Amino acid sequence: MPWFNVDEGFAFHRKAVRAGNAALGLWVRAGSWCAQQLTDGFVPTEMVEVLGTASQAGRLVSAGLWSEAEDGYRFHEWTESGRNPSRSEVLLRRKKETEKKARARAAKSGQAQVNDDSPPGTPPG
Repeated sequence: MPWFNVDEGFAFHRKAVRAGNAALGLWVRAGSWCAQQLTDGFVPTEMVEVLGTASQAGRLVSAGLWSEAEDGYRFHEWTESGRNPSRSEVLLRRKKETEKKARARAAKSGQAQVNDDSPPGTPPG
């Protein structure tokens, strides 16, 4: 599960202060949604209407936290400097974790089997 990262100094960053608290509420909710949905920082217009208001989105654009995009908005520097993982990075990590767990399960189930040359009544493992 990816996280939406927020720097500890963000609360008093000039862009955050310029945007205002209400717009930052939209920014945080939209960031969480983008991380969950793996959108690489894209927020469709219809989600803005669910999470906040068009006015708040406009404040985020004016402050430089978002940019306007076709059919929505985009977070400023979503993946730069390791800020948030990209969709492809998250999917690759999930695939590797799934494969690792499958190998561990296979190894564990193989250990639980008794060898054919074991004496009758030998407990597994």
